Amino acid sequence: MEIYLFVYHMMAWSVTVAVLQPLMIPWAWLAYRLWHGAKPIDEDLVEQLWTRATLASLVLTVVAVVFLLLDWATITWIDLKPNAGVIHIVYYLGFIALSAWLFMYVFSMEDYFDGLSMMVLYLYIPTAIFFALSLLFDNPLQVYVLKWLEKPTA
Repeated sequence: MEIYLFVYHMMAWSVTVAVLQPLMIPWAWLAYRLWHGAKPIDEDLVEQLWTRATLASLVLTVVAVVFLLLDWATITWIDLKPNAGVIHIVYYLGFIALSAWLFMYVFSMEDYFDGLSMMVLYLYIPTAIFFALSLLFDNPLQVYVLKWLEKPTA
């Protein structure tokens, strides 16, 4: 089914973008600035913003790798290849949920959906850029991540 292929590729792109260190540290800082808008940022947070951006970026890299390995282990070790699409959906939604909570916690946001909107800025603006570039050139990291994900059938 097409939804399984979409989630398969979205999970691969999400992991690919999340592990692009140290590029994603300044992007986390900029994503917070974009999310926060034109309002002045609390001066205590301004001093800690680079530290929080570094922490969020590095922890999200670890979370992305863990979810990728859990997805691979579930499909490979338990031999759920016919249900790979459903497994990808479960782990992708878990990755999104944990990432949103992580951003909410690290950047001291008041609402889970604030963390979710910041996570979308952080992950999916670079994903769109890299996807457009992948139409011209192959992304070797993307190809490597796809080797760890079982392609869904039917």
